[in-house]
Amino acid sequence: MSRILPEPSSLGRMSQSHLKHWLFVFGTYTIASNTSFTSAIWIIYLAARGYNPFVIGLLEMLFHISKLLAEVPTGIFADLLGRRKSLVVFCIITGIESILFLHPTLPLMILSFTLSGIAYAFRGGADSAMLWTIAGAADPEGQKHLFSKLYTRMFVISLIGEVFGTATGGYLGRLMQLLPFIVQIFVAFSGVIPLLLIPEQRFGTQEHAQRNSVLLHLGKGLRLVWQKPTVLGMLLLGGLAESCWQTIYFYYQLYLHNQGSALEIVGLIIAVGMASSAFFTAVAPWMMRRVPQRVLIPLCIVAELLGLIMMSTSWLACSLVGYLLFFQASINILSPAANTYINEHSPEEQRVTILSFGTGMFSAAMIVMFPLFGAGVATMPYSTAFSGMFCALALGSLVIWGLTRWVQSRR
Repeated sequence: MSRILPEPSSLGRMSQSHLKHWLFVFGTYTIASNTSFTSAIWIIYLAARGYNPFVIGLLEMLFHISKLLAEVPTGIFADLLGRRKSLVVFCIITGIESILFLHPTLPLMILSFTLSGIAYAFRGGADSAMLWTIAGAADPEGQKHLFSKLYTRMFVISLIGEVFGTATGGYLGRLMQLLPFIVQIFVAFSGVIPLLLIPEQRFGTQEHAQRNSVLLHLGKGLRLVWQKPTVLGMLLLGGLAESCWQTIYFYYQLYLHNQGSALEIVGLIIAVGMASSAFFTAVAPWMMRRVPQRVLIPLCIVAELLGLIMMSTSWLACSLVGYLLFFQASINILSPAANTYINEHSPEEQRVTILSFGTGMFSAAMIVMFPLFGAGVATMPYSTAFSGMFCALALGSLVIWGLTRWVQSRR
């Protein structure tokens, strides 16, 4: 089997046996790279080692600064040198940065969060672009519909890994505080194995990989996004909504712990949230076929805002409903919908670079939101901080809507 996967137009229709083989291997990588035994406890772990919420926020901000700076270069790396290579680098660096958590001194934590940001930049849109190309090779006429199904399937697989890792991470932590991090190191490195069985995807030539062509590649990607206001809006809105969601996801663990929930209960609630995410991700393709994009995207933003309102109340039961239902529904329907649209309107040779603009927007927003939220909860009730996040998302969405309307009017 060729180690370079050609463009769908030259590959023709992929056989079902090849499709099943590639999807099985890709799914194995997906579950290995998304099974996190530390996602529900790392903030609590650092807090127990003397780190206050503001310092934790600064460390997470460092993660997103390094990720933001690396996003576009790693996107170009994936487009020109290979998407599989980009994902292999992601797995290796993730394993290395996890090792540093075993001795969480401040210098090592600074290095760990920096490496983690670079690692996730290498992942960026490389896996999504790889899946889009496989969908096009399997069904060129129905690529969009097949991609939405495959993206959802892989998203659910990743959530299964997250649910399993999160649900057991708390129990492992009770047995030995470092055990979840030790297990995480081996899981991170194991993601390289299935990637070696996936054909490479590279669309650049040797000439394109030269330094001057890298700048031309970046400039072309920026022009393509500016010429398509809807794509611009999807990139910006998706990044903003996901940054709000991710900030709440991490600090909600500390919120539950401060409410008196034991470590294993925190892990269980976060795992239930992931199961809710899996459900809404599974129904996303169904909704995408029946609800127009111009209606579906605003509905997702409204659902996220409603979840934030419910979390800002003083009633824990209401907060849990907002977090487990509306909050999870918003991003897990928005993400596949926006990702499908962006892939559909991105040329193959620019795909990962354009997707990296959206993940860069996410990182830029997190640089501001995460430390501010950490500083907020250190001085005010969580309900007030949740209300502030509601205002940030509402205002940001209106600004993005106005920007896309202005760009469209200038065309």
